[in-house]
Amino acid sequence: MKPKVLIVEDELITATEFKEAMQAAGFEVPVVADRISSAMAAFETIEFDLVLLDITLKHDSLDGLYFAKQIRKTSEVPIIFITGDSNETMLDTMNALGNINYMMKAVRTPELIFKAKMMIGKKDEHEPKDHRYQEIILLPINKAHQKVKKSDIVAIKANGSYSDIYIATETQHHTLSMNMKKLLDGLHYDDLFRLNKSNVINVNFIERIEKDQLILNCYNLKYALAKGQKKEILERLPSIKT
Repeated sequence: MKPKVLIVEDELITATEFKEAMQAAGFEVPVVADRISSAMAAFETIEFDLVLLDITLKHDSLDGLYFAKQIRKTSEVPIIFITGDSNETMLDTMNALGNINYMMKAVRTPELIFKAKMMIGKKDEHEPKDHRYQEIILLPINKAHQKVKKSDIVAIKANGSYSDIYIATETQHHTLSMNMKKLLDGLHYDDLFRLNKSNVINVNFIERIEKDQLILNCYNLKYALAKGQKKEILERLPSIKT
């Protein structure tokens, strides 16, 4: 699976140059946003491996640093800042966010690709070298550790510092004393699909898709689909196109 990159850049020519260079280097660029609101909406619906972020957007009252701070509330995704300002206060603010790099304008695309691969490589270094898939996992349920098959996980819903997990073999959901990020990091299960900031579903439990609504065949769970998600889900599952 290609690493997904979110590009936030309001100069069309520059954004196109970045996108084409990234794609040529083997990255996927599902979204190029020219405003922070668009970037935030994309980040809530797609799980990105890297964010390429221009700090100053001419036609937006919000800037890249604001967006980066919002990202860090839920994610440690690598961020490469693009800036024309090198004052120490800004650099200190960026560095305090962690897992960042930055490039001064004008950006040379070969250097950008090098840094992008380096940042994603840092993430890979923290993964187990000989990680093997395990179907069974122990989850902290009802003051004990309960054996659960990953394939039986229907959906997960963020609940503040907790997570509500729906399991096909159970009659009601359970609330786990861990946030969604920590739970997902421990699962390592490719069939989980993040619909938005708060909801993750197992694509194998999809019953049907009606216009912009997704329906699972357990717990009568229904979800609204954001723009572009229907296509992304259909690409994940075998389907006959009409």
